[in-house]
Amino acid sequence: MLKKIEPLDTSVISKGVSDSAKDSMKQTISTMLGLLPSDQFSVTVRVSKRPLDRLLMSSIITGYTLWNAEYRISLMRNFGMSTSNWKRSGFPGESEISEVKREESEGGAGQVDVDCCVEDLESVNLPSLGDLSPKALNYIQQLESELSTAKKELDARKQENMQMEYIRESNNDLLEYLRSLESDMVTELSRPSSLEVEEIIHQLVQNTLRKFFKDESSVDFMGDLALRSTENLQNGDDERFDTIGTSRDYLAKLLFWCMLLGHHLRGLENRLHLSCAVGLL
Repeated sequence: MLKKIEPLDTSVISKGVSDSAKDSMKQTISTMLGLLPSDQFSVTVRVSKRPLDRLLMSSIITGYTLWNAEYRISLMRNFGMSTSNWKRSGFPGESEISEVKREESEGGAGQVDVDCCVEDLESVNLPSLGDLSPKALNYIQQLESELSTAKKELDARKQENMQMEYIRESNNDLLEYLRSLESDMVTELSRPSSLEVEEIIHQLVQNTLRKFFKDESSVDFMGDLALRSTENLQNGDDERFDTIGTSRDYLAKLLFWCMLLGHHLRGLENRLHLSCAVGLL
């Protein structure tokens, strides 16, 4: 079933994948490949067979791990276990966020008052005030300057608060959970449940690599930006091997597909175990 899924075809393997899991995959890929906007930068990545083998394998295992972590979180919630113990200490909890929002809303009135004062002061035409002493005029100009400075500071603070709010909203509980675990627990979640599953993952990677390095249609598979060349790169056995250059965006799509594939594989494996457990198979 998995062998019939063509590379980059996510129509089947993306079904049932939560938004949190997809976001975790995309954040992981962005961390690896960078965040330069594609419409402004053209980034080409050159890969050789052995490192690409490890990268594809790692991506499938990442999807496999995300499924296990998400399943573990769902069990914790179903059994009423608190999830606060796996939140990183550096991030505020719901109560702290509510407190920050309450303070910001209370402080909002002060900002409105300052804005109104600035607008009122700017609307005042000094000559219409009649004959004022130079001292009074200087005092008014000083107030204008102080209010303008205060408004700029409040605008900067508002912008900073908006950025902080975006960071809070973009936090991914699934990734936060994985980061909070000890290394041995992460290893356990990422370990294939059997030698058979491990062999399936290996076969999936090899089938994908053949599209790159053996088939004559590999250039079409890689897309218009694909480049194929053989360079004098050497490994430990002094063997020459192919390298392929492609766009960063294409590589990101391929890694995302691999992660979805690993997630889908773990879901199929779980359904198979459940079917066996209830005697359907």
